[in-house]
Amino acid sequence: MTQNQIERHQLGQLIGANKRDHYYELHYSTGDIARLYILADGIFRYFLDPAKKFDENHSSFVDLSQFNNDYFEKSQPKATSDSLIIKSGNYQLIFQQKPAVMSIFDETLHRNRLVQLSPLELGNDQTTEILKQHKNEFYFGGGMQNGYFSHKGEIISIKRDKITGKGGVLTQVPFFWANSGFGELRNTESAGNYDFGKSNPDATILKHDTNMFDTFYLLGNSPKNILAKYYMLTGKPLMPPKYALGLGHVGNFLTTLWQPGEAKERNAVMFEDGNYYTRTNKPEDASGKGSLNGEEEYQFSARAMVDRYQKQHFKLSWIVPNYDVQEINEEAMASFSEYAAIHDVSAGLWSQNNTPKASPDTTFIQTDTTDPKVLKNDALILRNNLKRKRPLIFSNTGIAGSQNRTMLAFGDIGGNWENIPTQVAGFLGASLSGQPLVGSAVDGTAGGGNAQIAIRDFEWKAFTPILFNLDDQGKFSKTPFAYNSKMTQINRAYLKLREQLQTYLYTLIYRAQVGEPILRPLFLEFPHEQVNYTPQVGHEFMLGPNLLISPIVNGREDGNGNSRKDNLYLPNHRTMWVDLFDGKKYLGGRVYNKQSYPSWHLPVFVRGGAIFDLGERNYVLYPQGKSKMVTYDDNGYNDYSRNHVATQITSDLEASKLTITIDPTQGDFNTFQTESTTNLNIMCDGYPDGLTVKINDKEIPMQEYGTVDTFAHAKEGFFFNTNYSWMPEFDQYQEKKQTALQIKLAKRDITDSKIEITIRNFRYGNETLVHAITDSLLRSPKQPMVDPDKISSHSLTVVWPQLTDQVQIEVNDILHDGIDGNSFTFHELVPNTRYTLRLRYVAGNKVSEWSDPFGAITKPDPMNYAINDIHVTSSLASPKDHPIDYLTDLKLASEWETIDGVSEDEPLELNFTFNHLEHLSRMVWVPRKIDHQGDPVEVSVELSSDGVNFKPYGDHLTWKSDSKNKVVGLRNVDAKAIRLKVYKSSGPFVAAKEVIFFRDKK
Repeated sequence: MTQNQIERHQLGQLIGANKRDHYYELHYSTGDIARLYILADGIFRYFLDPAKKFDENHSSFVDLSQFNNDYFEKSQPKATSDSLIIKSGNYQLIFQQKPAVMSIFDETLHRNRLVQLSPLELGNDQTTEILKQHKNEFYFGGGMQNGYFSHKGEIISIKRDKITGKGGVLTQVPFFWANSGFGELRNTESAGNYDFGKSNPDATILKHDTNMFDTFYLLGNSPKNILAKYYMLTGKPLMPPKYALGLGHVGNFLTTLWQPGEAKERNAVMFEDGNYYTRTNKPEDASGKGSLNGEEEYQFSARAMVDRYQKQHFKLSWIVPNYDVQEINEEAMASFSEYAAIHDVSAGLWSQNNTPKASPDTTFIQTDTTDPKVLKNDALILRNNLKRKRPLIFSNTGIAGSQNRTMLAFGDIGGNWENIPTQVAGFLGASLSGQPLVGSAVDGTAGGGNAQIAIRDFEWKAFTPILFNLDDQGKFSKTPFAYNSKMTQINRAYLKLREQLQTYLYTLIYRAQVGEPILRPLFLEFPHEQVNYTPQVGHEFMLGPNLLISPIVNGREDGNGNSRKDNLYLPNHRTMWVDLFDGKKYLGGRVYNKQSYPSWHLPVFVRGGAIFDLGERNYVLYPQGKSKMVTYDDNGYNDYSRNHVATQITSDLEASKLTITIDPTQGDFNTFQTESTTNLNIMCDGYPDGLTVKINDKEIPMQEYGTVDTFAHAKEGFFFNTNYSWMPEFDQYQEKKQTALQIKLAKRDITDSKIEITIRNFRYGNETLVHAITDSLLRSPKQPMVDPDKISSHSLTVVWPQLTDQVQIEVNDILHDGIDGNSFTFHELVPNTRYTLRLRYVAGNKVSEWSDPFGAITKPDPMNYAINDIHVTSSLASPKDHPIDYLTDLKLASEWETIDGVSEDEPLELNFTFNHLEHLSRMVWVPRKIDHQGDPVEVSVELSSDGVNFKPYGDHLTWKSDSKNKVVGLRNVDAKAIRLKVYKSSGPFVAAKEVIFFRDKK
């Protein structure tokens, strides 16, 4: 037997088992011993320690203290001729003798939840588990995988790399789950990678760089159930103070320098003295310096920034004044915190990786660390400062269990459209990995300068758990009033809307405690549509059960300069969706294309049946079918679990009769007011002719008022409002208002009042839910086709003979609407995938028969031919945040750079070595986008067939310093290594996003 075989082996035959005091002990023919713990209903731990020490509490993120021995003692082992079966509740854990594989059978479903395909593979430096994968099984988790939330057919890395763009891994969470009803939490801090069917579509391959195999199996009938069990092991999410939901500002008011500028400079900021300034890193150019309280010059201080938000009518809730600067004067910070508190702003401290000296006024901490000991100490300091109030810690990274201690808040580079869909999918992935409290800086950090991107980023992030700006890290200011008055007005309107939705958002944070994500992929609300599990809808999300947000993710515009929106999917053909802003109604179960949205208008849709509490029992209802909402409230700082109130509101629209019930409020907290008015704003399409209101089964008289003014002064009554809006900040953008029945109820004891409202002859959305009628006079389309010259890896173009203005196209069984003319291009498609289409004509509410099916296969992804695992070296050193490894990691979000510059006499040498001789087609140099200081402008290429001896390939090349990729043709070149020399660059260093080598497709 070779040394390698000794180091790596499969788990041998199961040869014996014993029931100990709180675990089963399993013995294998290879000498391995494992323990099985039964912790709770559907929570099992399998622990194999090659050293046989079995330190049960070796993990820093799993808390076993809450589990007792009850479920273990109730378990029943049974041996058969070929297996050991351990029964626990409705589950059977089946350990086969040979081969030594495990499966978990669910007696209630009469199927396996989980099956190992082969025995565990054990080695000195790695362990591997291989599970059977089913066709309709989808996988989620793994932490915040930027740009991805659904992992079927992909490989994900369980290792933080601090890359905030697409492909980066911001949190290291060795936890995943499948929609088939099982999850796994690997109890290790070592790196790993999970292959969810990329190598083998029938297998899930789970690897970690450790010789110990310690994993928790979690079984549940819903995502909520599985996440709740994950929280049992790692802790429930942090319950933040209410101010954390408000707008935050993170900046550096200690070392930022300002120099005089001019109005024409895009990055110039006008200050209170009427002059323009820009940031500078050169002290000799500076005329002003930041400070906390104006110790240097008031207008550049943190206090001035607090004043500025107030002057611009933006309610600032929290501020960090020392971002990226550890040393801070305690007295100055205490003085600033006091000033901020006077203006109802909470001041916090930034800390890199050790607990700062926090003044008594410090209310929260922003940190770079994930060390549980440091975070625990930070929380203790804050608790002592705040007495009974809740501590709050923001962190820009995380591990399993971080949700119990921190809110995940980070900043990417910013300033490009790609960040928006990347972050939407990443936020969803974080939510499905047990981190529901997540947010990212509006318009990023160092990038910026594009007003349209900044405005669209602020809009969608107003619907996320954390909303903040991260300033002073680049050339451009990141405040919500950094651009013109039009943009400022739009941002102000969205902040006001967020404030109106605070009760809804706070309620979602409560529900997150029991496993319900705040930001939700569509499948959590609509689990029966397969498309909702796929990346195809990863650019959209639900905020709770009632709001669907589909951010603007590119700069495409229509003829009027409005954002053009394609691929807008609204799920479920039985659901009515209402545009939040203009009230337009849409039928679900289809994709809408060629939608037009001016810069103030974010695509946000209210789900039919939605109920919102705008605060102080001011309800807005969008009736459809039966729906229910429970709202929560507390005083924002006590122990919320025992000190809160909950109010349930139900709405039931059957035929034309609407019944609304508001149950008595349950619970209490020390500032709770039991006496309150109740207001209902019920969206409708016409005047209802019958209204009955009962309080505790007793009917009360209701007077109708004819004008807005008389109704405003009434204590009780109702008003049919044909000019209704509950978002007055958006009234300036549209003339047409919506229609609502408004009901006012006088002050009552809401803990002792059951309110029942019945409305007859009620209509809302009846016409929307009527499906199209097939018209035999409209002939079906003849010979629609995919243009063979317009097929790429991510798009295809359909053409057809034009008979009507509108057509509908079905793509892989999903209906696409809003298509006109005689051609349409579908974008965001999956490479190398067959698309089957049908087309029909549309005339009003009538449609033709479908055409015969037609279709095409998208081209393979060019990145399939990109060479990975390239070994690269550089003759110049790199800073730790931009290492040389980033140059060939195939992640366009990472950036490499050198510390020093180059010259003709001392060029930079980059050596790229492949694992074996490669038949190449081209090399692509991808420049970094943030600026063009480090672009190579004069280079040469050398080839080697053995990795040792190099010879020149062509003459020196001259490249322009711009955003375009630089391509070097290498057709018919065979090489083991390539050397690239850079003789001259556009700045004092050399930088790039990526260097990619492509194999020849043959």
